[in-house]
Amino acid sequence: MFFILSVLVAVGSFIAWRSARGGAAASQLSRGSSAIFGAAAVLFTLLAFGQTITVVPAGNVGVVDFFGTVSQTTLKAGINFINPLARVVKFSVKTEELKETMDVPSKEGLTVQLEISALFHLNPEKAAEVYKSVGENYVEILLVPQVRSVSRGVTAGYDARALYTSEREVLAQMIMADLEKLVAPRGITIEGTPLRRIGLPPGLTA
Repeated sequence: MFFILSVLVAVGSFIAWRSARGGAAASQLSRGSSAIFGAAAVLFTLLAFGQTITVVPAGNVGVVDFFGTVSQTTLKAGINFINPLARVVKFSVKTEELKETMDVPSKEGLTVQLEISALFHLNPEKAAEVYKSVGENYVEILLVPQVRSVSRGVTAGYDARALYTSEREVLAQMIMADLEKLVAPRGITIEGTPLRRIGLPPGLTA
């Protein structure tokens, strides 16, 4: 651990400084050594102190992991004092966009190409739980599979032609509602699921 190493070097430098300072009147070399050891003691003391501070950027929260023990209290944006032996994992709680392009079934059995976006953010109150139960790559593990599954399930209840009409907005709302039910309990808040493009089969388009 860098903190422990810094403390040991600072203590060793301080002891060496005291010893060199005691013999400073004896030789010029001792006075030079005293200055070097003194500077090293101050430098490594500052480095050790720096390990007790972490900065969480705006729009993020920090999860404190102390050798596998995760604190339920997350760190807010700004300067925070922490256990120097703990690891701080920073999670963004800003609005993010997940874009997916997939082939989905329609009610009559046709294959439709769907381009959809999922606007979401991590619930800061559940960041620690997400870290413990899923990990840092929660988007790939939780959100991506559910977006694909929910989209296919919802479109299967609509005719391909309806996806080009006013039903398109209803479709987006249903996808959002179903997705929210699945991922909200796991700590992901869905803000919207706009449909970017729907590609009908060539024969149906004609």
